[in-house]
Amino acid sequence: MGVIEPTRGEIRRNHRLRIGRFDQHAGEQFDLELTAIEHLRRSFNMPEQDTRKSLGSVGLPGRAHPIKMKDLSGGQKARVALSDLIARQPDVLILDEPTNNLDIESIDALAEAINEYKGGVIIVSHDERLIRETNCQLWVIEHKQINEIDGDFDDYRKELLDSLGEAMIHNPSAAAAAATTI
Repeated sequence: MGVIEPTRGEIRRNHRLRIGRFDQHAGEQFDLELTAIEHLRRSFNMPEQDTRKSLGSVGLPGRAHPIKMKDLSGGQKARVALSDLIARQPDVLILDEPTNNLDIESIDALAEAINEYKGGVIIVSHDERLIRETNCQLWVIEHKQINEIDGDFDDYRKELLDSLGEAMIHNPSAAAAAATTI
């Protein structure tokens, strides 16, 4: 995303690569005095009918389309942000805790959209439902390392519980503290 520079090595990317990002604060970066319709029309020169179709496709009810963004709920703003992201047609999606502010139906719809997406997707999430429904490759980032999980979410859970069990045997107070962070 170009937010931080690498401490070593280099980054090479195709100059035509489009990266789209969606995070738990998506929707807050928009002009909150605009409606969802106005935002999409101004950003993408979309006709109103197309903006309404796009907003409806991400589950934003028609009655919310003409409401100023400042008056939308967090979940409704997230849906506008998803519509904005789709309109940008990125090659790679970076989704950082995308399920915050989403209800179960929206999480299911997001998982389905991710599974149908033809580009690359990186998801940072603690949401077991999303992880399971996207059937993604799991990587764990801890202790300044990135490790691929060999297997699925259940294998990861078993590995985690086994390591907590080992820690309980060798250092019960540290294991109890670690268990509270899971």
